[in-house]
Amino acid sequence: MPNKWTIKPADAGQRLDVFLASKVTDLTRSGIAKRLKTGAGTINAKRATVHAFLKAGDKVAFDTDPKSASLRQGRTDAVRKSEPDPGPRTSDLKLSIVKETPDWMVIDKPAGLLVHPEADDNNPTDTLIDLLIAHHPPLARVGEEPSRPGIVHRLDRDVSGLMAIAKTQFAFDDLKRQFAQRLTQKTYLALVHGAPPQEEGEIRFRIARSAQGGRMAARPEKETEGKAAWSHYRVLRKIKNATLLEVQIFSGRTHQIRAHLFALGCPVVGDTLYKPKTRPNLQPGRLMLQSVKLAFLDPKTHELQTFNLDPDPMFDTLTSGHKS
Repeated sequence: MPNKWTIKPADAGQRLDVFLASKVTDLTRSGIAKRLKTGAGTINAKRATVHAFLKAGDKVAFDTDPKSASLRQGRTDAVRKSEPDPGPRTSDLKLSIVKETPDWMVIDKPAGLLVHPEADDNNPTDTLIDLLIAHHPPLARVGEEPSRPGIVHRLDRDVSGLMAIAKTQFAFDDLKRQFAQRLTQKTYLALVHGAPPQEEGEIRFRIARSAQGGRMAARPEKETEGKAAWSHYRVLRKIKNATLLEVQIFSGRTHQIRAHLFALGCPVVGDTLYKPKTRPNLQPGRLMLQSVKLAFLDPKTHELQTFNLDPDPMFDTLTSGHKS
């Protein structure tokens, strides 16, 4: 028989796995998370996910029987065989911390890892949030949205590199303000198909939702549709049919760099969403876009914090030995 609880006001706002860890003492929180992914928990009689946040009055049930969990896992595995690879599992990853203070941390996010659950995803895959909360549980209460604790900016699932994470509400509010007011510096390395029209230039196409599912569209600046977006690129190296770019962004729109470069006629190598019409020669197995530099002011000391990351070795692999 599953264990059952009615959530009291004092427990409202907790993540389900954190709440269950305080009630089910013979399982670790990671063990509880694994059980939840097999369907072992419900909230108000509906299957619950690890990322669920509790409200006062919620009816929670959790089955600790490993036999029933095994049966559920078997059904889940059968479904997964027919689904695309969801990316790396957080159980197989370790949080790569570049620097950590009591108020914030800077991490190196791997390619393929979703930052936070999507709003319309009822059964999300593992996310960066799981790693962050496992590392620092109080983070679960930081921020504006329970599903995005500590997140002041984000990287697309397939983009790797530097991200700043707030560990306190004070740091969250200040860093959020810095990103909104463009007081931060964000620089990326991008390998693109073809070559841009100039050695250095700006892209100010507005970013709007595209009619094609999951994509954004870059509109000319004179149009009113979409949100203003500003990217600056500089050619670092040209190779046969491709160019290595340094890209700095001064706004943070969804898929901004990918949509901007695609509109410029230079889609990012390895992009399966914004891809060239013809089959490309370069197929690295990952999106060749990496956040390599991040700078912001420490919320308390106001000292400039600057971080640089070595390029993914795949950039050198793809560009070395080629001539333009």
